[in-house]
Amino acid sequence: MSENPTDKVMLRGSSALLAMGLLVLMGIVTATYLLAEKSRISFDDVIAARDTRTAAVDVRNSLLSAESSQRGFLLNGNEIYLSPYDTAKSSALRRFEKLQLLVAGEPETAASIDQLKAIIGEKLAEMDKTVALKRQRKDDTVAAIVASNRGKTLMDQANVYFNGIILAADDRLTARVAEQRSYFAWLRMITIAGGIAIVIVVGFAWASLLRHTRELSAARRNLEALNSGLETRVRERTADLVRANEEVQRFAYIVTHDLRAPLVNIMGFTSELEAGVASLQTLIEKSGIGANASDPLVANARVAAAEDLPEAIGFIRSSTRKMDGLINAILQLSREGRRPLRPETIQLASLIESTVSSFQHQVKEAGGKIDVDLAGVEIEADRLSLEQVFANLFDNATKYRSPARPLRIRVGARIIPGGRIAIDFEDNGRGVAEQDVERIFELFRRSGLQDLPGDGIGLAHVRAILRRLGGDITVKSKLDVGTTFRIELPLIAASNERAFA
Repeated sequence: MSENPTDKVMLRGSSALLAMGLLVLMGIVTATYLLAEKSRISFDDVIAARDTRTAAVDVRNSLLSAESSQRGFLLNGNEIYLSPYDTAKSSALRRFEKLQLLVAGEPETAASIDQLKAIIGEKLAEMDKTVALKRQRKDDTVAAIVASNRGKTLMDQANVYFNGIILAADDRLTARVAEQRSYFAWLRMITIAGGIAIVIVVGFAWASLLRHTRELSAARRNLEALNSGLETRVRERTADLVRANEEVQRFAYIVTHDLRAPLVNIMGFTSELEAGVASLQTLIEKSGIGANASDPLVANARVAAAEDLPEAIGFIRSSTRKMDGLINAILQLSREGRRPLRPETIQLASLIESTVSSFQHQVKEAGGKIDVDLAGVEIEADRLSLEQVFANLFDNATKYRSPARPLRIRVGARIIPGGRIAIDFEDNGRGVAEQDVERIFELFRRSGLQDLPGDGIGLAHVRAILRRLGGDITVKSKLDVGTTFRIELPLIAASNERAFA
């Protein structure tokens, strides 16, 4: 079945739109992921810069707090001013360690941190020394140290480094915030562009779908218009076929019936001719006509009466018997086709068993066995038709059994899709050659060794019956191995009422 060109165009267009939409979506997802990853890295850097700045400010504040406490003590000599000194000094050292960890991955800052560490250490040592000297009441020495401005110089140097670290952190914060704003701007642009692209794709897809839907609706309307009288036309054609079939059957019946009249006459005159020839032979024998005659004419007449005429009559009688059998077969087929079918519920097992009983003696003579596996299998069909089918199959199986082995026949069934049943009829007889498998269903055709009488109508009749019941028969066979016939029938005759018509 060829594909509709419109469907091809629709399929290609839909595939292209789907691919485009998928590419747009993948682009948006990829860009979003990359921008989100960059934004995460930038945000992590912002957090690190903020922590670095905070740590630097905390260290500076702690140093300033310690310095303020130290100066108050040096001015007044009151120990109360030293109460925050140790705490501030410990806090400065602890926070400086944190600052070192935060800038450990920054080579530019690492050298500055080392120098700042030395300055802080010297500053703390200077403050500890002045506090110790003050406690020893060596005010002159303390004044000399303070007057040297070494402590202020160290604090100024530390502030330079602190300011550098803080400014570097601020620059990082500013740069990363700008990066994040750029990422957000790109993300917004990509999202808007992707949304527009998706809207365009969806719009084209929707337009294509609407167009295709309209085409389908138009096609459906055309189909409905074309099929509006289809059922009526089908009924009319079916009625015409039924009438034609009835005419063919009636013609076959009339022809075969009319053929029997001259055939009966031929058979009757053949009998009279045979009786006349017998009388002529008796007369010749009794009278001795031409017993020793040298006349060739008399001798030929004697041979004709004794040999030629009886042989010719035998051929005539054989031919008329064969013709009579063929006419009877055609009449049987015609009558069967005209017989109304009467569907009823049938237990297949009981039907097969009743049929088997007619052939049981032949099977026993062949040392054979029949296995029937049809327990609980029901079918609605014409009983007489099925009896004829299975009788023909059993007759063939027993007639064409193999002399090399005991006859085995197996009958089984199974339900198949479509509310139908498949019945397998299997035997281990002579089998059929591959080239003759389909020929066995042809009327008046026989295959294989012609050593048994037959007209070649049995399987043709079987197929005709089954097709009238809405089924069919197929065969698989292997020469000298056996044959399997498969019968398929509807389970319910109501689904096949047209076949019964």
